[in-house]
Formats: sequence, C-alpha cells, structure tokens
Amino acid sequence: MELRHLRYFVAVAEELNFTRAAVRLRTAQPSLSQQIRQLEEELGVTLLDRNRHRVALTDAGRVFLQQAKDILSRVDHAKRLARQAADGFAGELAVGTFASADVRVLPVLRSLVAERMPELRLILHSRYAVEPVSGLRTGKLDVAFMRQPEDTEGLEVIELVREQVVIALPSHHPLARRKKIPIKSLEDMPCIAMERVISPPLYDAVAALFRKARIRTHDVSSADNILGHLQLVREGLGFAVLPESLKELVPSGVTVRPLDCEPVPTVSIVLAYRHGNPSRLVREFVNLVRRTFTPPARG
Repeated sequence: MELRHLRYFVAVAEELNFTRAAVRLRTAQPSLSQQIRQLEEELGVTLLDRNRHRVALTDAGRVFLQQAKDILSRVDHAKRLARQAADGFAGELAVGTFASADVRVLPVLRSLVAERMPELRLILHSRYAVEPVSGLRTGKLDVAFMRQPEDTEGLEVIELVREQVVIALPSHHPLARRKKIPIKSLEDMPCIAMERVISPPLYDAVAALFRKARIRTHDVSSADNILGHLQLVREGLGFAVLPESLKELVPSGVTVRPLDCEPVPTVSIVLAYRHGNPSRLVREFVNLVRRTFTPPARG
C-alpha cells in the first residue's frame, strides 16, 4: 500500500464518482479504478459499493476513509514540519535556564515563540539539572540563559537584561518599613550568605558593595538556591541581597526594598550558545531573543 492509494481512495470516497475523482486527481479513470481495486485486494475488504448508477461507501469504507484522511493529514503535517525545520522554525531546543530568567525572560519569550515559531518546542533544563556552560560545550544544551559566565571560551554570549540588586528582609524587621534601605543600616546585621560557586557575578557584586560601603555583616546561614534564601529570610534569620527580578517569587512574610546607594550594583542575564553552532534553528531562536531583549544600536 502506498500513499497514492490512500489519496485516490479519499478522492473517490469524497466525490462518490470516479469521473469527478479522476479529474480532481488529474489521472485517467481506468487507472484510478485499477488503483482502488488493488487497494481493496490488499486490504481484503470491499471499500466501495459501485455499479453503473452510483458509488457508495461500505461500512469498511467509512472506517477506512477516516483513517486514511488522518494518515494523509499527518503526512502533510510532517512535510510542513520538515520544511520549517530546514528553515529554522520547527523542532526542539534544549534550553538551560535559572530562576531570574524564568521570571524575567521566559514569560515574554513564550508568547513570541507561540506566535512566530509555533512548531518550536522548548525543553527547559534548570541549572541544577544541567550546568549551563558544560551543557553547551557537551551539546546537552543548545542555548542557555545564565549570569555572565567567567569562562566564555567557545561560547557566544549576548547580554539581555541588566537588573539591580535589592534587599529581602523579614516583614517584621524595622527596616522593612522604609522605602529604601541605606547601605550603612546593614552594618553588623545577620546576612543569608551565598557560596560564590552558585552565582559568581551576584556574589562578586554583593562583596564589592560591602567593601565599598566599608560595612561588615554576619553570615548566619546559607542556601544553594533562591527559594532557600527567601525561606531563611522569612524565618527571620537575616537579610539577603538578591536580583530585582526575584521579588516576583517572594513569599508572604518577606519584604523586598531597593537599596539607597549610588550606584546600585547590577547583574546581567545573558543568552549563551556554542560558537559556530551550525543549527539554523538555534540561529533563528537567538535572533528572536536578540530582537526582543537587546536595544537597537544607535546611529
């Protein structure tokens, strides 16, 4: 059985007339009749009840018609996907992500992908599942949203968003009533610490902030993820310095306030991919992200 047998049968079943079906298919009527007989012989059932005056579907023919239409529709869909994949608009991308990108980048990007690349499927991997830099280099990831990596060898990196850091405090803390937190007010306060390996750019920005302000804090606890930081703040163990985007994740009992200092430290969200990646799909996705999040160059 070949696809042409299915197409011929569908045409006859829809027209219920061999002459009209032959015209529709641009083939000779005797050839069409022969193709239908071959199909019925292969299936071992009669699909069409025909005589000189009429053509009608048998019960087997009605069932087979629905299945044949479904098969042809899926074949046509597969052709479209193959063409779109060749043009860089269909397929799957393994995407590395992290909390700030989940909040600041992906919600905007999902709607644009649905509109402009509807046949693209994003497979998201958190940084705890796949370390982004090694994931890109080994091919486990096609692209990755991350903080600016220290080692960019073999990678293309595009800065998308630069965000300020903010202070997360227990809501009952006296400083939570202020609109902004003076940096000097954090002197000797307990701080939820972060290991540098978790986010070197954020760690370095916070360390530089404290050095410049010449204040000392007391590291009382630590967490290896943002939700852990926020929970420790909620429990009243100390304050945390976090990227502004993460205020979207703040639970009840935690208050976020901007810093009152000049300048306020910032950290970046970047998109990275392997240099020389030949995938047209990667290129089209990168171009979509670039157009969405990076401002046009000024002339």
